[in-house]
Amino acid sequence: MKKISFFIFLVFIHAVSAEDISQNIDIKKLHVDAEEDAYVVSFKGTPRSFAFKDIKIQKPKGRLLKKLRFINDDDEYAIKVIDKNGIELIAIGIGNPFYATYEHIGYEDREFMGGPVSSANIEIAIPLEFKPELFIISKRDNLGKFKDFQEIVLP
Repeated sequence: MKKISFFIFLVFIHAVSAEDISQNIDIKKLHVDAEEDAYVVSFKGTPRSFAFKDIKIQKPKGRLLKKLRFINDDDEYAIKVIDKNGIELIAIGIGNPFYATYEHIGYEDREFMGGPVSSANIEIAIPLEFKPELFIISKRDNLGKFKDFQEIVLP
């Protein structure tokens, strides 16, 4: 009988503490849908320097959402979004915006399907529940690790 009442007591304590914990969790959505507004942040970039253009609250275009993703092995550049407390909210892989590819009928047998470009317009979409204050631009080095090379503070 003592074992059963001790077990019931433990279950009750666990249920109370689980309820307290669940009230303190703040879950944020990491991806943006095409049907909802988001911060759309624009940069003008070169391989060595990025410049902030503007930030708008609008519905992102479908082609922008296709390009946005978490960082993966194919990304040459990444943008980290930081809040006012210095906490990293999200890191977005942007591939290599300085290598233009083309996909035209008749070019399938070519060895190269693109080439380097000297500048690019870059856009990212961030959920409205994030409050960005700082962007850190990173580039992958020869060893495959990202190195931060620029910080951009929102005006």
